[in-house]
Amino acid sequence: MSVSRIALVGPVAAGKSTLSAAISAHTGLLRIDLDELFWGPNWTPLDTPVFHKAARDRLAAPAWIADGNYGGEIAEMLLDRAELVLWLDLPLHVCLPRLLSRSLRRASTGEELFAGNRETYRHLLAADSILRWGPMHHHRHQRRWSARLHPDHTPGIKVVRLDRPATITPQLRRLGLLPATGRGRP
Repeated sequence: MSVSRIALVGPVAAGKSTLSAAISAHTGLLRIDLDELFWGPNWTPLDTPVFHKAARDRLAAPAWIADGNYGGEIAEMLLDRAELVLWLDLPLHVCLPRLLSRSLRRASTGEELFAGNRETYRHLLAADSILRWGPMHHHRHQRRWSARLHPDHTPGIKVVRLDRPATITPQLRRLGLLPATGRGRP
């Protein structure tokens, strides 16, 4: 499959960043991480106009894979430019263990995410922690993407729904987005 603009959407800890990095490495597409554009230092979201301009500027490139879970104007910008949408529609019982494992690993290693931000154990215990936010919003995001990616709302855009971890890599290999050989999850 020859596409030059791919939107990769789905809930927290579905594997968007990992998958977009693998697709970018295989295809050479510019990778746009919407979280990187959204967050400023000290986990402070950028002002909405600044974030929207940054996203608009990056999505103006001729070829890319963009990953994120944003609604509203950002989702519309993304879908207006995309030729293909990869929708990671994984259930909470898959995403939650990934979220716990990822967050604990990041907190223990001090891994830098974006704008100098790091997940810490203190952040993970906070009331607005990703460990609480992700599961609380999981089903709402599923409903939003299900409605927004319905064929009636996406004319001219191919949508590939990826809802079982075991089938993701084979499906993306068939589409030419991942190498034809290799094992396991990207």
